[in-house]
Amino acid sequence: MKIAKWLVVPFAIALVALPARAPAQVNLTVRFGTRLGPDVGVFAYSPERNGDWHANYRKWTPVTLYDVNGRYYRNSVNGSRAVVVYSYNDEYFLPPTDAGWVGMDRRYNYNRRPSADDAGRVREYAPVERAARRLGAELAVLGYSAERAGDWHRNYKRWTPTTVYEFKGRYYPNYADGSRAVQIYRYRDEYFLPPHDRDFQGYDRRFDYSKQPNEEDHSRGRGRP
Repeated sequence: MKIAKWLVVPFAIALVALPARAPAQVNLTVRFGTRLGPDVGVFAYSPERNGDWHANYRKWTPVTLYDVNGRYYRNSVNGSRAVVVYSYNDEYFLPPTDAGWVGMDRRYNYNRRPSADDAGRVREYAPVERAARRLGAELAVLGYSAERAGDWHRNYKRWTPTTVYEFKGRYYPNYADGSRAVQIYRYRDEYFLPPHDRDFQGYDRRFDYSKQPNEEDHSRGRGRP
């Protein structure tokens, strides 16, 4: 059976334009103390926010992030998958899905372009709050986990009480106007909230309970991927 040439060409272009499905990633175990940093929110490309790609793609910066169990980080771990996205105006977004974009940006590593899985997990857009530089680099603050940090009754003395500063729902090492001091713990280079347990109240005399996390902080505390 012969296939008309006019059918083959559009079909071939469609295959190039559509992202391939990434190889199935085994659920990665991230060791305690691994310096992944905070996860990065990635949005879909939007001509309204990012500009028409034909005229604006040179303003965007290709950035390699690493997929670790469905979240994106600036640092890699063994088994993570590199994905190249764009950064512009402090926002990270997937490249255009237009077939004409493929091969157009010579700075971009097309071997690491997003897969169909990546396209299916982009975040709903929300304006990115810009923080003052004096706050320093954003910290990843996790929820307390007995599996990772140990049972608090036996292990809390190994943890170091540390004051960080919350600004617009994110945490930083330094104070700036408008930020709020929050005391948490640090252990093996991980930052995490204190146990959300009534018995913990007043238990650790080193801990400043006047700066203990509130319910919003606990609702934001995330587990390791």
